Amino acid sequence: MAKEEYYPEETLVEKVQSGEYGWADYVRHHSKDWRAEFEKYCRLRDLPMNDETALRFLDLKQEEMEEAMADGDA
Repeated sequence: MAKEEYYPEETLVEKVQSGEYGWADYVRHHSKDWRAEFEKYCRLRDLPMNDETALRFLDLKQEEMEEAMADGDA
């Protein structure tokens, strides 16, 4: 199995903006945890691992972050 590469958010944003990566690539290269969470998110909902689903996953992560901040956990 090939070693997965993960990048800082700034690098991922640049790759998406340049068209090198789509949103699914962004999620898969964000972190090992996000990769696993995204795979589980798709599997449990019987969704394809594509850019549209990745955007929904990113919305979920944004909501989680906002809740954590509101609760003083972030």
